[in-house]
Amino acid sequence: MLKRSWLPALVTTVFITVGTGCGDECVDQFDCRDKGTPPAGQTFACVENKCELRTLNLPPEEDAGTDAGTETDAGTETDAGTDGGTTPTCTPACTLTQVCNTTTLTCEDSGPAVTATSAQIAAFLAVAPTAPAPTPTPIDPPLPINGAFVTYIKPAVGADVAGFFLQAEAAGPAMFVASDPGTLKVGDRVNLNAGGTVLQSGINKSATTITGLTVVSQNHPVRNLSTATPAGLVVDQSSATDLLTKPDTYFATLARMTGTLNGGSGPSGGGHVAFTLKTAGINNANLKLRVPDTLAAELGLADTCAVTLDAGPIWKFTTTTTGTPPTQTSVVQPSAYYRADLTGITCPAPTLASAFATSLTQVKVSFSRPVDAASLTAVPTQFTFSNGLQAQSATVSGKDVLVTTSDQTAGAAYTVTVATSVKDTVGGAVVSPNSAAFKGFRTAAVLRITEVQPNAAASKDLVELQVVSAGTTDGLVLQQDAVSPTTLAVLPDASVAAGDIIVVHLGGAVESETTAKDQFPAASNAGNYDTAWDFKGGATGITYSSRSIVVRSATNEIQDGVPFFSTSGTPPGAFPSNVQAFQAAGQWLPADCGGALCTTTSTPTAAQVAADWTSIPVAITSSVRRVSATDTNTKDDWAVGASSFGVANP
Repeated sequence: MLKRSWLPALVTTVFITVGTGCGDECVDQFDCRDKGTPPAGQTFACVENKCELRTLNLPPEEDAGTDAGTETDAGTETDAGTDGGTTPTCTPACTLTQVCNTTTLTCEDSGPAVTATSAQIAAFLAVAPTAPAPTPTPIDPPLPINGAFVTYIKPAVGADVAGFFLQAEAAGPAMFVASDPGTLKVGDRVNLNAGGTVLQSGINKSATTITGLTVVSQNHPVRNLSTATPAGLVVDQSSATDLLTKPDTYFATLARMTGTLNGGSGPSGGGHVAFTLKTAGINNANLKLRVPDTLAAELGLADTCAVTLDAGPIWKFTTTTTGTPPTQTSVVQPSAYYRADLTGITCPAPTLASAFATSLTQVKVSFSRPVDAASLTAVPTQFTFSNGLQAQSATVSGKDVLVTTSDQTAGAAYTVTVATSVKDTVGGAVVSPNSAAFKGFRTAAVLRITEVQPNAAASKDLVELQVVSAGTTDGLVLQQDAVSPTTLAVLPDASVAAGDIIVVHLGGAVESETTAKDQFPAASNAGNYDTAWDFKGGATGITYSSRSIVVRSATNEIQDGVPFFSTSGTPPGAFPSNVQAFQAAGQWLPADCGGALCTTTSTPTAAQVAADWTSIPVAITSSVRRVSATDTNTKDDWAVGASSFGVANP
């Protein structure tokens, strides 16, 4: 099981000041920024601890004379020099620990020796927390950290708190400060006092109770490689072989890593997902690329994608396996929170997955990967249809493109073909299969979940659905979870009547029945039900823990959703979010937990308002099924007992 603290740590809001000497207006030119933008051709300089205007004496730009005409009539970037009030830079560029004096255009030292700062960071990391998270352990007197560089700004995501990373030398050590970064920027050099320490993710020491935060200087090239000129703090760890054996050494340091996503993704704390990262130095499931769910979805990160983490901090946590004694294993997580952190992404090329009509003038075209809206430059020629149908415009939502068309004929057969000029969000062009057949719009059926066997042998789980209103099942989707869902089945094209029963066979071998309930009779197809439509589901079974089952329409609306809780094991971090999603959609009651969002700590908790499916045996003779004749959208509608697949419940 994962050893992870899901409780948010105490976050301290700090006030940032720009430091000067006692009673002095300035100690260097950076202290004069509060004077505002200087007049054209001038800059502020710190002279005898006072900010004074000085005239710049800069050489003219090449070919910037009157013959170009840019100064008077073009207003282009060519004339963006001294008359625009911009700050000149030193040539060659200053080193990591220097700043550019814009008066003399020379580099000057900034702050203390980096070795002294590293010693202060090491002293902080040596403090032993005595209070469990989220309570900080006081440090009295507070420990000073002077001249550290801000290497990364971490936003609050899920249970992870916002903060910033500090480092002084490329080899480390480094630390995380669990305080609101405010206006801090990467490249700032700061002084602060750490008045407390608290554990993040159960094991990572972080600084809190911050006082005296002062920006000493700015724009240091921390995101440069340590081997570049000027050298920064980023170390390319792609070939490192000791990341997993020395997790404390590398924690919080700024790293570049190139590798391949090797295996499926998995949850990594609320709002996060992690992928095994195979590098030149390590091929081990305990090296994970950790990113927010939203970033992974935007980029379509998946197994076999190659990716470079350009500059990101290294996080860590431990897994614990049962035994005597229990075994703890370190998991090292290079992390990215922003699109710009990840470069050189190459993934399997996008293909056309499906198409179906959502109205008489719209078709939802779905792809294997998220689509770049900017690549849709000529929709009528990029999406071509058979049978005289014409594309007119399109909108993009993740992997789906909603194409507006001319009027369709209900039930008529159409085919859509997508041009290779349509690309995914990392620049991959659509390849074959790039065509899909669909039928002109017909009314969709509305379904309700009535019975589930989530723990069947060999993951051959069953989900029973009842038809609430007649129509076609074409394009309806059965999912596990509403937040970061896993698709269990995309239903086939069958015309069903109100009251009909559907049984979805996950991991099933028999094809779906689309013409009659006994198209594939039980007598020759073991496991089928002649009183129900038997649909073949996907190969992925239900994860038998605290999970949710969802039915969505072709246009992604929730038709029905049920959160199920199990008392065994640790619930996924996203479980409360799934309960909240059903409540927001009007599919689950109570609508909240005591007037607040349902969480692990609310009254009642998210688990306490969910249906209980604990202790279902593997035999399909048992299930969790509806026991109420009326759908009240509450946990009281459900109970574990003898199964009745293929007939109405109760």
